[in-house]
Amino acid sequence: MDGQARILVVDDEKGIREGCRRILAAEGYVVDVAENGSTGLELVKANSYDLLIIDLMMPGMGGLEMMSHVREIDPEMIMVVITGFATIETAVDAIKHGAYDYIPKPFTPDSLIAVVNRGLETRRLRLETKRLKEERDQKLLELASEKSKMHAIINSMADGVLVVNRENQLVLWNPALIRMLNLNGQIEVGKNIEEIITDEGLLNVIKKAYAPDSSNYTSITEEIELPSPEAKTIMVNVSVIRDDETNQELGLVATLRDITRLKELDKLKSQFVAMVTHELRAPVSAIEGYLTAFLTGAAGSDPKMYKQMMERARQRARSLLDLINDLLEYSRLEAKSPVRKKELLDISGIIINTVELLKGQSGSKDLKFEIDVPDSLPLIEADKREMEQLLTNLISNAIKYNVKNGKVMVRARPNKHFLNIIVADTGIGIDAECLPHIFDEFYRVSCPETRYTTGTGLGLSIVKKIVESHFGRIEVESTPYKGTTFTVKLPIKQKK
Repeated sequence: MDGQARILVVDDEKGIREGCRRILAAEGYVVDVAENGSTGLELVKANSYDLLIIDLMMPGMGGLEMMSHVREIDPEMIMVVITGFATIETAVDAIKHGAYDYIPKPFTPDSLIAVVNRGLETRRLRLETKRLKEERDQKLLELASEKSKMHAIINSMADGVLVVNRENQLVLWNPALIRMLNLNGQIEVGKNIEEIITDEGLLNVIKKAYAPDSSNYTSITEEIELPSPEAKTIMVNVSVIRDDETNQELGLVATLRDITRLKELDKLKSQFVAMVTHELRAPVSAIEGYLTAFLTGAAGSDPKMYKQMMERARQRARSLLDLINDLLEYSRLEAKSPVRKKELLDISGIIINTVELLKGQSGSKDLKFEIDVPDSLPLIEADKREMEQLLTNLISNAIKYNVKNGKVMVRARPNKHFLNIIVADTGIGIDAECLPHIFDEFYRVSCPETRYTTGTGLGLSIVKKIVESHFGRIEVESTPYKGTTFTVKLPIKQKK
């Protein structure tokens, strides 16, 4: 109730109406009057009243009927019944219809004021209760909304989130945590985390956060290794939750980030630095040595010697260009959307031309080349330049890692939905333990036979990326000292 209380008096006796109005107006209340139930109801609809004084017995709409309508309009309105025919039955009937109190006629001003004051106090308490209830409901809605937002945010995080209380009972988690730790068991709030998480590394980090010597740290960050079948490297950050006032430990929150890919990139970076250091230093040093000997006259004045030195310098420069080209090609294929010009290709001509172009690389090995490629093959949808790169890398390897008087065999045949391109050699072969790694970036087989063979370790990585970008697959078979066979399977787009 704000400001003055407003009261409506409904009675068919003018003396009662006016008497009540004067008594109550003298008390500071705003008072309206009506001579019957219908008029009083219209006033209730048009105005907001705090208390209604109503006579039970009136012509037309009686007091009980009007009270029923008023309850529908304002259930919190205080209704006081007055009547000259006071009985137990009428009092009970009035209470059933929502009456707050009952005053028999005749009544004194003091008794009227006392009932009205009590009624208005009840009205004030009812409105206050209603306001507090609405305020509480609003806060509950806001709290529910905030909790919903919090869960939505946590559930959408890529990092795993784990919250436990001081008793190591699970409080909160998100789907990313379940996926990251492969938690297939029943996960429930209140369950001890040692019943859910089996990885000792993660449990040790959590225990360490609770250790006495960790009280000076706001958080602990460590890397853990998750075992197979899905081996991962996880960065775990654990922070203890403390009460702001008592500084008491309430629990902890752990965030888990999968950094497996970052560790792989770091490893690749180290391999790249080592490879570049080795592959660049040797040819650059050789070229510098040849140029220094030429410029200082240390090589003498024999033109034949000059030519031999320049030829060796040219070969070294060529190896540097090959290294740069491999790095550029690998970088292009690693791009999110490399530019490709795919078209329907009959790859037979590309295979034959690539073999003829690379025969000169065999040098003093006296290799024999066997080409078994039909004049026409089913069409594949491919980038011509990438097909040339793929074949160049495979055939170059077959030449580079072959033995003297060995053979290089290139075949192409359709097989159901795929075109099979086979490049085989009779070279030094690959050990079984090395086979799973030959398509890794910067990986090179280390053995006495490859000690003086230059390379970036990117050739086969480039081949695999090209094959996969054309929705194909590549297979390899190898026997040490007998040779290696690569089979590239590319989907046929159109048969001739």
